[in-house]
Amino acid sequence: MRVVPLIGVLMFGAACAAHAEDDMQLLRKVGNASRQQALDGTYLHQMNGMLETFRLVRQGQGDNVREKRTSLDGPPREVVRSGGELTCYAQDKRALMACKISAMRLFPALLPDDVDDIARSYVLKRTGTDRVAQRDCQWLDLQPRDPQRYTMRMCVEPTTYLPLKMITLSPRGDSVEQFTFTEIELAGVKDKRAYRAKLPQKFLLRSAKAPTGADPSISQNEITGLPQGFRLLRSAERVLPGTGAKPVRHLVLSDGLVMLSVFVEPPPPENARMERVGNLHGAINMATSYQGDMQLTAVGDMPQTAMMALLKGMHLNAKSE
Repeated sequence: MRVVPLIGVLMFGAACAAHAEDDMQLLRKVGNASRQQALDGTYLHQMNGMLETFRLVRQGQGDNVREKRTSLDGPPREVVRSGGELTCYAQDKRALMACKISAMRLFPALLPDDVDDIARSYVLKRTGTDRVAQRDCQWLDLQPRDPQRYTMRMCVEPTTYLPLKMITLSPRGDSVEQFTFTEIELAGVKDKRAYRAKLPQKFLLRSAKAPTGADPSISQNEITGLPQGFRLLRSAERVLPGTGAKPVRHLVLSDGLVMLSVFVEPPPPENARMERVGNLHGAINMATSYQGDMQLTAVGDMPQTAMMALLKGMHLNAKSE
């Protein structure tokens, strides 16, 4: 039997830990650049056989970031960000609904604010180099440990760490959604007028005070039976449009990359219950199932079959006081 010296084992372990730390540092830089890097560019959004074009301008740092994305085709829409506040603008109510839907995935900021939990469920792979919008970039793949989840591919500009192209792949390897810069300058527009909305109808998507991370007071015992890597981030009672002012229990789950909202409410009559899945927009799907006297509806960037399996496997316990 071959004996491996203890020092070799320790050195190998240290090397693995250092590589994991390097991966996390890289993802933090990519996440920060996705939200903070000053830029002026045009990008394409491809999904469900459709193609949309947007112009994106951004300037500032931290709470002083100003950003505006404007649709260049389809219904006129603007999404304006000021610090942590995000607002949709449109010409009319129908276009405003289209704005809300397109704002579910705001390229290039598709990574969560806190990337430290990604390693629970994904492995980072460096898979080659490419060229996007006349700039060199490095492909980084976030491959799921559970093969039933999406893979995220990012081609990252090496000096700023800004993703120039991002692709969501299905478990079979098919492209579900793709964002690509076609033109980009890595400097923001300084004229304040470039960040002002021009369309009359508006809807506040997120206030500056809205929580983004995990609630430290939350009890993980509130929900059990989740797939490996998932945990509960937040739990609250909300009143949703069309619910007759009745509060709905809203759970936010994450596996480190996926963000999933689960809404818990009383079910309809027995003869009106129907389990269903559907696509909302690009990689965003929804699923509805039932558990005892509860209707469960999940919405998020997760394949439909995996989402339905999550609803059927999870078990809700009494909310901790």
